Amino acid sequence: MFGRENAYSKELKMQPLYFRSTVPIIPFQLPGVLPPHVDLTQEEDLDSVSLQFHQKRFYVDVKKNRRGRFMKIAEVGLDGRKSRILLTMTAADDLKEKIHDLANVYDEITAKESEQPQPDQTVESVNGDGVVKSHILNYPHRRYYLDLKKNNRGYFLRITMLSSSARIKLAIPAEGMRKLYSSICSMLKTWWIPAPEKTNAEVSLPPSKAFRIDNRILYFDPVANRHGVFLRISQVWASSRSAITIPGRSIDKFREIINELADHISAATIDDKENQPEEEEIAGSVVETEALKSQEFDSSH
Repeated sequence: MFGRENAYSKELKMQPLYFRSTVPIIPFQLPGVLPPHVDLTQEEDLDSVSLQFHQKRFYVDVKKNRRGRFMKIAEVGLDGRKSRILLTMTAADDLKEKIHDLANVYDEITAKESEQPQPDQTVESVNGDGVVKSHILNYPHRRYYLDLKKNNRGYFLRITMLSSSARIKLAIPAEGMRKLYSSICSMLKTWWIPAPEKTNAEVSLPPSKAFRIDNRILYFDPVANRHGVFLRISQVWASSRSAITIPGRSIDKFREIINELADHISAATIDDKENQPEEEEIAGSVVETEALKSQEFDSSH
């Protein structure tokens, strides 16, 4: 009998449905128990502008989410695919200034090409990759590259957004840079109130400089923001680029080190040229000595 009870108890333990409660834990929604669902990715459309350049469509949108307002620039290709870059309103304000500068460069190029119709003598500043001029915008979580380039179809603006999880590129015909600049300016004027910055009014910055070394270009851009004045040095290669930022208070020390190293490197280069024949003679004598030793070793054996 005890065996039957044990078998019956084991059967009940193996079937937990017998012990399921018929009363639900929460029979109905009580006020205050379950908070309303909040979609953290929900966005609100504030404004939108559509632009048509050649056979491409572009959209400039101002949106709003729980973090605030931001701008989105999208390119729709011929196959319907979209490429989007996201910008804070502050980044969009900086971006439009770079677009305006590259648009001015493009106007100068077209003016020179109209005076010199020969394609081989138009613009000397175009390197092997077609890059005419570049700008870099650095932010804590994103970096933007703006490249005015030339290919067999003409000039265009390449905007690249680089983040920790994505690399997005937009290709805008050079003829549309002015319209894109005007659209961004109009939206910023409507939906953004810039924070007052005293540095822009108090600091008079010199113009940017650039020069080419072999197959790369160095850019020297003075920058001023609410944190102070800086010098940004950017090196642009064919497929990569890098930049360093030097605070204004360290410019004198930086210049001192550069001047000292330049003097030593120039002297070292001259010494190397003067001592090069002696080094070649020494190297030749060493080779001849080793050859004689090997011959003596072979003859002895």
